[in-house]
Amino acid sequence: MSEITPLNDISSKVFDELFARFQDIDTNVLLVYLVDTIDSSALVHLAGQFHIMGYEGWLNTKTDDEKRALIKKAIELHRYKGTKYALIKVLNSLNITGEIQEWFEYGGDPYHFKVDIFFKNLPYNQKIFENLKKMIEEYKNVRSVLEEISIESQFDTTGDWLTYTNAENEIMIG
Repeated sequence: MSEITPLNDISSKVFDELFARFQDIDTNVLLVYLVDTIDSSALVHLAGQFHIMGYEGWLNTKTDDEKRALIKKAIELHRYKGTKYALIKVLNSLNITGEIQEWFEYGGDPYHFKVDIFFKNLPYNQKIFENLKKMIEEYKNVRSVLEEISIESQFDTTGDWLTYTNAENEIMIG
């Protein structure tokens, strides 16, 4: 490396040595907003920074890809929080297929809505159900009332067998 300071003064030599050490620092680790390339251990810190911890989606993520997708959508989710669009986007970022029906679409009480969720080859239990319900409460409009969550689950199998699980209220087989 050529010297930056052409003088023979000791302070200038120290500056040259210091500058040479700065060139050896890996600055890629400072690029934390490149969500696809950062180490997975940093994801939780970004989730905290973008305010998506807890019931705003983080508890429903299982894989690093889902966590990264949620972080990338965080600003958009907060911008549209309180709308049907935000609910659909948060479900999509968690790889959950869902449909939201507003009260005027099914003849319900004003400001009520229903959520239909479809799980394909994904198990769920009461804890996942409660987390989904609380996440919907976080992203819905304040005046809106969640009337019903309907969950349909389908598993691909190779054998001839049927299973039945009663999670809550109404079960339809057909």
